[in-house]
Amino acid sequence: MSNNKSIRVTNFLAAVWLTILAVMTGCGPSAVGTDSSSNMDRIYTVRQSDLVVGTLLRGSANAKEKHKLSAEAAFRNILTWIQEENTQVKKGDVVIKFETQSLIDDIEARKLKIESQEKLLEIEIEEKRILLSENQSALRSATDAVTSAEENYSRYYRYDGKKSKEGIEQALESSKKALKQIQEESQSMADEITNTIYDDEKAKNKAMERLDTLKENVKKKEQECRDAEYQLRIFKKYTYPNALTDKVNKLEQTKLDYEKVKIRTASQVIQKDNAIQRLENELAKAREELTRMESYMPMMEVKAPVDGIFVYGDVDERYNRITIELGMECGRKRVLATIPEMDNLVVDFELPEQFHHRVKKGAKVIITPDSMPTLKLSGHVSEIAVVPVNQIHWDRSSPKIYNSVITLDTQSDKFVSGMNVEVNVIEDVLENVVNIPVEAVFEEDGEYFVYLKTDGSIKKKIVELGKSTDQYVHITQGLKAGDEVCLYSPYES
Repeated sequence: MSNNKSIRVTNFLAAVWLTILAVMTGCGPSAVGTDSSSNMDRIYTVRQSDLVVGTLLRGSANAKEKHKLSAEAAFRNILTWIQEENTQVKKGDVVIKFETQSLIDDIEARKLKIESQEKLLEIEIEEKRILLSENQSALRSATDAVTSAEENYSRYYRYDGKKSKEGIEQALESSKKALKQIQEESQSMADEITNTIYDDEKAKNKAMERLDTLKENVKKKEQECRDAEYQLRIFKKYTYPNALTDKVNKLEQTKLDYEKVKIRTASQVIQKDNAIQRLENELAKAREELTRMESYMPMMEVKAPVDGIFVYGDVDERYNRITIELGMECGRKRVLATIPEMDNLVVDFELPEQFHHRVKKGAKVIITPDSMPTLKLSGHVSEIAVVPVNQIHWDRSSPKIYNSVITLDTQSDKFVSGMNVEVNVIEDVLENVVNIPVEAVFEEDGEYFVYLKTDGSIKKKIVELGKSTDQYVHITQGLKAGDEVCLYSPYES
């Protein structure tokens, strides 16, 4: 059973609680076989019913869509005005303003620079001379060589090398299976000889010969396993690395040859062409910069994209929350305010690594807000992160968790962003199964058992366990409905 520890802990807590009750009522535990009322109350009749298996976790309500407002211009913006926090805003309202005079001065300076560069380019174009270029076929050949070397390396790294390794590993696995089978046959024959009294000496000798043959086969199979393991070590340590190194070296050589060809062709370009190209690039860059700076002018005012409540800062930022104040410098994409959509909420929760195998995407969930325990909302697990992260992001020793999301089946006006909630993930519903309280299950030497009451006496009964909740466990074999089991250990005083 996967939750052996939880069963033992529950048994211990149940025993402690029952002991406290016994002390409070003045009744101690009775010996086995007695009919005291205290022990009679601790007898449970096995039932067969539906069993809901779930996992309890913690989470918080969050807006699925949050509109985060920030400075979009790629320079240090100065905040000159911002809407008051926690106020209702309408779509299209101006909520943030930045200083614009320095941007206007920069635009005018760039226009003057472009005019000067255009005049210099006209002079250079008149003196331009066209020269022949290097043979393009040599450059194409060098490019094809690099491509071919890359393909060879990629094919061996992704497919051929792995295929060879898998073949060796499969051979090793086959040898191990054959060894295990012949060992079992040899052991079975040895046991048969040991447990058989032979009347016929010939039959005994024949059995001994068979055993000797099996032992020889065991030795052969053991040698085959050692040979296969040796081949795998050789492949990992020498064959694969050497082949991969050879292909990498060939790839690097083709790249070097390509660079030589490119340098040789580029060397024939004269200084005047370089000067013209440089001016053209500078002019294109200057025009692009002017266009970009002009595009920033509308960004100096930020408008509300939707109706909602205007909140300062990034509501998703746990650490390093900034203080919003006039005159502050704001870098690009620094979130200054958030407008969450309250009519489309989800629940964020951290799935502990030890529960990852129990909670699947699409699982049904019941959400209960801490502040409203009578409100029950249904939903399902819609997202589970692929890669776990540390619960405390800066502490690598902290537990691993999967950041996950629950989508609600229906929204509620009473359910708002920021609420802390209890999350009950329904893993499975076992229909019409035999189940008993977890405190009735005991464990000894790796086996699970119950104390079964039959005909006025109590005896141990080995059982097999299925899934369990915090209170009940599914009995797959060993009990039936109507059986009576003890909720305590009758052999303990």
